[in-house]
Amino acid sequence: MEELDIAKRRAMHLLGGRDYGRNELIEKLKNNYSEKTAVTVADLMCEYGYVNDDRYAEKLAKQYITVRKYGKSRAALMMRQKLLDAQTIETALDKYTEDDITGEIAEILRKKYFDRLFLGGIEGKKEMQKVIAALARRGYGYNDIKTALYIIQDEIQNEED
Repeated sequence: MEELDIAKRRAMHLLGGRDYGRNELIEKLKNNYSEKTAVTVADLMCEYGYVNDDRYAEKLAKQYITVRKYGKSRAALMMRQKLLDAQTIETALDKYTEDDITGEIAEILRKKYFDRLFLGGIEGKKEMQKVIAALARRGYGYNDIKTALYIIQDEIQNEED
């Protein structure tokens, strides 16, 4: 059998397991085949509709933002690791507005950190810094975190009234 046919079968096998972006598929195929063959096969998979970077980026964005609750910056980092180009990543993440992100942060605050919020004194400030740092590590921006904290604070005040 010719190398191209074997590489096509390998690509079909890989794509049967999960989605790949074009560049990621090329890198995976280059482990076993020449670069020319890997590029040719990846282009064929794109032509057949089995590989679509835009669709893959949208799927990853949804996974990272809504399921794993990552911020846009962390989601973009994870998507870059999947070898997607910057424009494709930006387009996929633009679908998530600031309100969506703030809502996700508020949900995390309610579920995971609610008992640590708005404690008094120095201990309360330390706990708040820890919560903010944890959210920042998830890839959320400081302004988004601050907005979500104000939302939670308003909810608490409305319940007290």
